[in-house]
Amino acid sequence: MHPTYAKMLCVTLRGLGVDVDAALRRAGMQPWSVLSTSDALLDQGTINRLIAAAIDASGRPWLGIDVGSAVQASAHGPLGNAAVASSDLGQALETVVRFGGVRYSAVQYHLYREPDGVVMALTELVDLGAARTFVACMMFATLLRMMEAVVGHRLDRIEVEFPFPQPDWRHEIERLCAGLLRFDRPHLAFHLDNPMLLSPCMTADAQAFAVACRQCEQLEFQSTMLPLKQRVFDLLSVCEGSYPSLGEVASHFKISGRTLMRRLKQESSSYQALLDETRQQSAVWYLSHSKLSIEEIAGRLGFEDTSNFSRVFKRCHGCLPSQTRRFALEELRKNTAPH
Repeated sequence: MHPTYAKMLCVTLRGLGVDVDAALRRAGMQPWSVLSTSDALLDQGTINRLIAAAIDASGRPWLGIDVGSAVQASAHGPLGNAAVASSDLGQALETVVRFGGVRYSAVQYHLYREPDGVVMALTELVDLGAARTFVACMMFATLLRMMEAVVGHRLDRIEVEFPFPQPDWRHEIERLCAGLLRFDRPHLAFHLDNPMLLSPCMTADAQAFAVACRQCEQLEFQSTMLPLKQRVFDLLSVCEGSYPSLGEVASHFKISGRTLMRRLKQESSSYQALLDETRQQSAVWYLSHSKLSIEEIAGRLGFEDTSNFSRVFKRCHGCLPSQTRRFALEELRKNTAPH
């Protein structure tokens, strides 16, 4: 994920009076002073931990709506610039579907034609787990705000499907959307009729649109240049407890298992090494920032038993899981003790 969205989450928390640095520490991230100036992409595992810490600290299960509502079109970079320079809403949606992955690669956009309009649906490329509702709410608010920026008015005839049961905070969604809302659906999806698609863009600019699309194409090309081991690691980092096999990872990247092994070897890595690194990073985070028992952590990370988990952990870190947890608790007491 582009760091802009993590920054927006932190800005939203600050506006709610939440200690941002405390939330970042719980997510195992660097402080705001570092994040605020960073352009480095964030893996979904890190984002998931930040989301969990943010919702817990704010007490707002609809926090994704707050964050998405605050995102201006310009925050999406060339993608946002292309959308608001489109000739009409239909072209803006086609642009989002084509280039949406350059900003957030954990979901894939689809545009389905129907006799009376289109459906824009978002499918998850990775298991978002407990972060699914937050991400769906953020994407809903972000995309709705972008569409309304294109046409210059509210889209009251829109129909939206949400991939979670109807919440008791439905009214938070209704604040943004007066259209038809459906819950417990497979994916986040927007239904728009043909008259809406033909709504002209208030800031249409053919030349600016072409320039922004070229910039999106450049970003798209650059994303394919990331080392394969980084892309495999990012995929594994969000598949906690149900890690895909080597063959499944290869299928995800549309290559054969043999090709995956060969290319990882060329990058001085392997599927097993990346899997081990992913599990150990998660283990350290859970031991340092959660109240889960060591048995629960072992099970969550796919270990057959606690002794096997402890043995692998000690081999990697030079100490037992219990020692790491004790050290983390001692550091927490030092940091929270009155001066």
